[in-house]
Amino acid sequence: MSSPITMRDPVHGDIFLEPEDIRIIDTREMQRLRGIKQLGTAYLVYPGALHTRFEHSIGTMHTASKIIDSLRMNGAEISGDEEGLIRAAALLHDITHVPFGHTFEDERKAFPRHDMDEKRERLFLREGELGDVLRAMGIVDEIFRVLYKDEDNYISDIVKGTICADLLDYVRRDLYFTGINGNYDDRIFRYFTMEDGRLMLNMEKSGELRRDALSTIIDILRLRYILTERVYYHHAKASSGSMIAKAVEMAGNGKNGLTMQDLYWMSDDSLIDFLISSDSGVRRLAEGVKYRKLYKRIYMVSGERHKEKFVPYHASPPENPKGALQNRESAEWVISSSLGIDFEDIIIHAPSIDMQMKEADVPVKVPKKGIINLASMVHEVPEIKGFIENYRNLWKFYVFASPEAIKKVGKEKIRKACERHFGVRSEI
Repeated sequence: MSSPITMRDPVHGDIFLEPEDIRIIDTREMQRLRGIKQLGTAYLVYPGALHTRFEHSIGTMHTASKIIDSLRMNGAEISGDEEGLIRAAALLHDITHVPFGHTFEDERKAFPRHDMDEKRERLFLREGELGDVLRAMGIVDEIFRVLYKDEDNYISDIVKGTICADLLDYVRRDLYFTGINGNYDDRIFRYFTMEDGRLMLNMEKSGELRRDALSTIIDILRLRYILTERVYYHHAKASSGSMIAKAVEMAGNGKNGLTMQDLYWMSDDSLIDFLISSDSGVRRLAEGVKYRKLYKRIYMVSGERHKEKFVPYHASPPENPKGALQNRESAEWVISSSLGIDFEDIIIHAPSIDMQMKEADVPVKVPKKGIINLASMVHEVPEIKGFIENYRNLWKFYVFASPEAIKKVGKEKIRKACERHFGVRSEI
């Protein structure tokens, strides 16, 4: 029988790979993740942010294994087969991602989310090399249920819960590669426990609140907030991501346009090169990202007061799944036409108004109350309330304009056109 091998990871140190892990890692479907950056266009702000979904997937498997070790130390019985399933699911939790996927799936909603697209799930998990490997291992159906079905059990909790293996890798990895100082304490792994078949964090000892557990969890929330504020929602990342998304949308229009299927085997670089080879409007956007000629913030609205007014630019009604996309395109056409500039010169960035810090929703075990949601402790722990409110207040609605449009008509004229269209004064 083959022996484990050791992989040296810059974030976690030595990671031990079992033969079954290697079989999965060596498939084409897994190897394609080497070409998809974890943080999309964040490298244009933080040049070191070139890490990919490939190493993040291996790191997630590593942190999942550490959670398993902690659960066993705390008395849980986890079989070897269950451990193998958890490690495989952690490795494959991002398998359906495509280049810059979060940008045009979550923000622009041009395509279905990676975890809600049955075609992708079937292609990457049931067909090709990976499908053959998973069938030979006898776990293809189990993997599908863990990753894509809303089943409530500790296995799914470990892989895709709130404070879970995924988060415990990407927080540490994103901090490291963006160069932002900060790290959580490994003692977080000691607090994982299992109650009624569900994963949670134990904040109770001898009938008293474990202050060390509380402070460790709060530290993770703090780091998650810092990454959100400084990296995930950085305005230059929002601009460059919106440029890629609009280029993809424009390339998808027409009879022989770009489809989601075309993206399945592309890398970040090959997608940008494909877009550069397209028509002039798409090419301008893609070259702007490639050579960092980014669109500038012209119009911005933030805070609670006007959020509801911008819902139609993000949320689509069930009867019209493309409604938000159509509303943005319509506004972009109206604004650009009124100014005598090209359609691709204006981009609307409209994040969800319902921004939640889901990591605060982790189940915890506390004295007297038993199992509760951490977010319910906002009155006892002011830091939690602060993180939740501050996270919600990160919401910003942007209109970005190309350098060429700004040079042609000026920032002030573009800003006033946006104010007329949306009926809300800009905060810039």
